[in-house]
Amino acid sequence: MRLLILLLAAAFTFAPAALPQPQAPAATSASSGAADEALGPKSVGTMSEVMLEMIFPTSNELFYVGRNEEKTQKDWNDLRNNMLMLAEIANLLMADNRAKDKDQWMKDAKLLRDVATKAFKMAKVKDLEGLKGLNDEAYESCQSCHVHYRPGYKRRL
Repeated sequence: MRLLILLLAAAFTFAPAALPQPQAPAATSASSGAADEALGPKSVGTMSEVMLEMIFPTSNELFYVGRNEEKTQKDWNDLRNNMLMLAEIANLLMADNRAKDKDQWMKDAKLLRDVATKAFKMAKVKDLEGLKGLNDEAYESCQSCHVHYRPGYKRRL
């Protein structure tokens, strides 16, 4: 019986050392580069697609806010969500993978973010007159970017 207890004690003592131990993954420049790329921002659509599919429809919600003055709760919710999206799109434009430069591009994107942030706050409190009052500021933010970054663009007088 003593022999059996000694054998069991020895088995429990030495068995873990005989089992394969988990290894830390080896760091290689190729694998860590791929992992770093997967974690950072990566553009999916072109700037034209972002403009046509995201900025244009959400900004139009602000430009034409006065067309429907009898807004339902759903209308206000949709407007608020669109203004939030427009403000966040402006942040997207400031990301390293989107920004054309760190000077005028950032100033133009900030103009868009500022007006969209104001519109978001006004939509939250259902301030239709305040939203209508942002039209010129929204127009100027679009114009400034287009004049600087859209080749062949002519400013309307």
